Amino acid sequence: MYKIGNLRVFFRPFLWVILTIVSFLAASPAELQAVEMRAARRITIPLGEVISGNLYAAASELSVAGRVDGDLVAAGGNISLIGVVSRDAIIAGGRINVSGQIGGDLRAAGGQILLSGKVNGDLVVAAGTVHVLPGALVGGDVVLAGGDVLLDGVLVRSVKAVAGQMVLSGTVSGPVGVRTGKLVIGEHADLENELAYFSPEEASVHPQAKVKGPVTFHMISGMDQDWLRFILRRLGVAFFFLRFAMTLVAGLLGYFLLRQPSQDLVSHALSHFGREFLLGFVLFFVIPPAIFLILLTVVGAPVAFLGGLVHLSVGMVAVIYSGIALGTLLLKLLRRKAEYEVSWAAILVGIPIAFLVRLVPYFGFLLNATFFLVIFGTLYQRVWSIVRGGTQS
Repeated sequence: MYKIGNLRVFFRPFLWVILTIVSFLAASPAELQAVEMRAARRITIPLGEVISGNLYAAASELSVAGRVDGDLVAAGGNISLIGVVSRDAIIAGGRINVSGQIGGDLRAAGGQILLSGKVNGDLVVAAGTVHVLPGALVGGDVVLAGGDVLLDGVLVRSVKAVAGQMVLSGTVSGPVGVRTGKLVIGEHADLENELAYFSPEEASVHPQAKVKGPVTFHMISGMDQDWLRFILRRLGVAFFFLRFAMTLVAGLLGYFLLRQPSQDLVSHALSHFGREFLLGFVLFFVIPPAIFLILLTVVGAPVAFLGGLVHLSVGMVAVIYSGIALGTLLLKLLRRKAEYEVSWAAILVGIPIAFLVRLVPYFGFLLNATFFLVIFGTLYQRVWSIVRGGTQS
């Protein structure tokens, strides 16, 4: 248990971060011109276009051929980056192709990830297929998790990977640690440091491959727990940022595409905060057992399945809009407005704060859970109104 004194010391740095973000956004909205937000079915940043600041984008198809003078946060189906990102890139998509240049780190998750460009910082990736093509360059550490992993480029520092099968045929200057079902050291491989791998069988090494450091083979019958924790910790940090990016992009997408419904939802929730919280609390804990009881009946299986999907969908939307509601409330208090106003500034305030306070024991959970249940209750009311064919009072 954390004592009150310890909790205050732990929370103080986050409090200053939160106050700084809120004060900056509330007092100087003009400064937010350095943030570019785009949401559409298809987005193209053509060659020659320069985004002066961070770019947040959500699209079915996204192509970045120009330059982003800041961070890139993107989510979509097919994402192609052939331009330049001066700082970090956080990308989630079905198929991701990076042939341009990234000045900082690249954190990505998707079905297929192809890298043929240059990443000056770390590469942290989770995907079904990961291919670092010949000509690619990664200047920092590499942490990978995938079904099929092929490394053909130049990796300046260390490599840690978990893969179904892995082909290593590039240049790696740092140590390599791998857990895989099958490891192949290809013809053009140049490993300048130690290689340690866990596998059911010894690696297949091409006669022309260069392995200069010591090689340690661990027959899989257990797991190096320290090494596994390292992988999970690095991937956990990456997925924290990916969840944040996807939530932020989803919030902006909901605002730009459903502006009036978003305004009505958040305004109603905050105007009836206590009532909606109690309703959300009851529904969140009562509906799952009810669905389970319905599932036990023969004719109730389809109804239970549909109810489960609705419950899950409402929960996912509530996670996104709980941060928006938090930002809307904070900006109303800071600007002393009479009405609740959902805006892109409220999204950029609320969702980052919601993620930041998750790091604070107890308080962070309670704050996020409270706003989640308020939105959860309001959403269920609106879903029920649609089912009845009525209107929300």
